[in-house]
Formats: sequence, structure tokens, C-alpha cells
Amino acid sequence: MKTIKLKNLLAIVLMSVALYSCSSDDDAPVVEEPEVITPEPIVINKYALGYVTETWNANYMWGFDSLEQLMTGTIDMTGKGIEQGGSYIPVANTFFALDEEAPGAAAYSLNSEGKLVAGNRILIDSPFAYGVTDDNKLVVVAASWEGASTDNELIIYDPAKQAISARQFNNFATTTGRFDFPTGVTVVGDKVFVSVFNRDASTNWDIDQSNAYIRVYNYPSLTFVKRIADPRGTAVGMYYTNTGIIRTDSGNVYTFSSNAYAAGYENIDESKKSTILRINKGETAFDASYLFDAESSIGGKVISAYPIGGEKAYVVYVPAADDTVLWGFLNHTSYKFKSAIVDLAAKTVTQITGLPLHAGDNYFGIGSLYVENGKAYKAFATDTEVRIYRIDLQTGAAVPGALVTGGGTDISAITKLTHTTPATTTK
Repeated sequence: MKTIKLKNLLAIVLMSVALYSCSSDDDAPVVEEPEVITPEPIVINKYALGYVTETWNANYMWGFDSLEQLMTGTIDMTGKGIEQGGSYIPVANTFFALDEEAPGAAAYSLNSEGKLVAGNRILIDSPFAYGVTDDNKLVVVAASWEGASTDNELIIYDPAKQAISARQFNNFATTTGRFDFPTGVTVVGDKVFVSVFNRDASTNWDIDQSNAYIRVYNYPSLTFVKRIADPRGTAVGMYYTNTGIIRTDSGNVYTFSSNAYAAGYENIDESKKSTILRINKGETAFDASYLFDAESSIGGKVISAYPIGGEKAYVVYVPAADDTVLWGFLNHTSYKFKSAIVDLAAKTVTQITGLPLHAGDNYFGIGSLYVENGKAYKAFATDTEVRIYRIDLQTGAAVPGALVTGGGTDISAITKLTHTTPATTTK
């Protein structure tokens, strides 16, 4: 009997403790965690362009806020903006000014105030060809202008570190008294493709038009792999323009042989046409199954080409009947050039409408055509003016924009830059 009473008493005590515990929990004040506020990062977008004066004695860099500013009014940068020599190359969210003179080349970017500021300066002697890699670096080929030396230097510039990350010399000599001169560079994966024309070392520039020539290097070691040739084409690209070889979105490489007086080739091969050849992604040889007779399909000889997305290119060409001016693409000496959009895979052509006969690209090309939202923006010179045009890349329709004045003869490059200030988490 006593055992039952003790058990009942113990149960009552335990129940009381449990009830007291629950009551205490319910009565305890609730402590709320502070709300974590994560603001959005501050993002500044701005555009930049390079402006070249008629006397070639000054280049200016200008930052602006909207592409619509390219479509109205006038652009006159003489004595304005940032004076900075060199070819302007968009690479890895910078505007790289490849200036071989003092104080040297520099990559410009946006600061937190949205202003263009120069990074570390470096010296690169005699840069003649350059291209952007898959991992956002710049490959430059520095060459001797008169062929005084055939030892050319291949250089990798890393814009993230604002420094040269690798350099390698290679002898571009082919036979006694002859050497390859670089005209353009593109990089796919672990291979660098340098387009060249083969010439003699004299001042006559006897250029070999019997083949399309490409020199292949490993990336990033820059060691020479081999030189490939294709008799279906002629010399690839043009002097100092970097518009004769492109990489498309698929990773295929396309080469453009003009075989034109206008491109500086005096000894053109009358038996050949202006052709486009292909090197498939992962390969280091020309695709024997691919040949695009550009001259017959486009209606003229390709002078320069720009990738515009997918397997398409924007090309500037000279009608074969108008190919009468040697080096006609330079200095606005000829106004017989036209433009077209080429589907390289389908081998179809869309002619540009609304664009008057215009000059060649001078020494500028690699960054002078900017693409955004299916539209291309580029400056063209006619015999009366220099003007920006916006081109619909689906229809080929061109719309005139801002007039370039004040002695400016070329807009050498256009790009978009972004500065992001990271968000700071607060409580």
C-alpha cells in the first residue's frame, strides 16, 4: 500500500515539474534575430571609343554613357577626352591602348566614379598583330617593320595583372631572304593561329600569293608548332589591320584572302579568287572540305572581316571591277568599298543597305565594329564625311548616326566597360 502511495506521489511531482517547465518556456521573452540586409552591388556601365585625327599625330579616348550618343549630333574629340597613342583593343573589361612610344601601353578601365583610368604601363616594341584569347588575355606579335630582323616576339599580356605574363621569340624566316610578316592573331583553346604574308627582305615587298599561310603556336607556352599552307587561297589578311582571321562562337577559325590591290598586294594571282578557308575547332590544318568563293558570292574581294556572333562575319569588300588602287584601304584614298554580312557555315550573303560607298578601314579594324543586341556600330568615311552607322545584323539595314568632325578621320575602336562595387552586408 505504501509502495502505491509513493509511486503516486512521485508521478505528481514529475507532472508538476513538467507543467512548471512548459509554463516557464511560454513566459520567456522572444529574442528576434536582427534582419540581415544585403544591398545590391553598385554597377556602372559606360562606353568608350578611340578617335584618330586627320594628321595622325593624336589619338583620343572618350567615355560616354549611351549608344544613343553615337546616333545623334556630332563627335569631335580634338583636344578633348584622354590623349593616348596606340591601337585601342577591347579585352577583359579594359580598353587596352597598345602604344609603343613613351610612356608606354596601358589598359584603361572604369573606377568607382565611372571615369576612365590607366593601369600599369608597359613597353612593347613594334606590335603588328594581336588577338584576344579564350581566357581574356592579349597575344601580341612584335615584328621588325623593314625585316631588319626575322626574330619576332610573341607576348601574352594579362589585363587582370596588368603585366606581361609570357614572351617568346620565334624566327619567322622561311627561306634565304624571305620571311613571314604577321597580319593577325586568333586563339582557340591551347593553340595560337598567326596569319601571315610571305615576303622578301628587300624594299620591293615581293609577296607570295601562291598560298594562304598560317603559323601555329602552343598556348600559353608560345612554342612554335608548325606552318600550314593552302594553295586554294592567297595571302591572309592585310598589313597591320588584324581583320583577316577570326574565331567564331563555335571555336572554328576562318581566314580571308583578299587577293586585291586595295589590300596592298601588287602581285595578285589572276587565276585565283578572294577566298575564305576554315580551320575546325581542335584542328591545326585547313579543312579540305571547306572553301568559300567570296569574290563570286559577295560580289567583290574581302578586305576585312569582323566576328558578329554565331558563325557570321561582317565584311568590308571592294567590287572586283573597282580594285584598281594599290593600298586603297589606307588613308581614305578610295571610296569604292561596300559591306555585307556573311553566314560562314551556310555560305550565304546579306548585303548592307542604306550605307553609301565608303573607304576602307585604314589601319584599324579589330575593335572598330561594336555589337550589342543584334546591332553593329561602326564609323564609315565617304568622300564627303565620316559618320557612325548602326546596322541591323538580321536585315542588313544601316541607319546613319552621329557625324564625326574636328579633323577626326577614324573611330578606331568602340567598347563597353563595367565597374562593380561589391555589396556590403549590414544588420
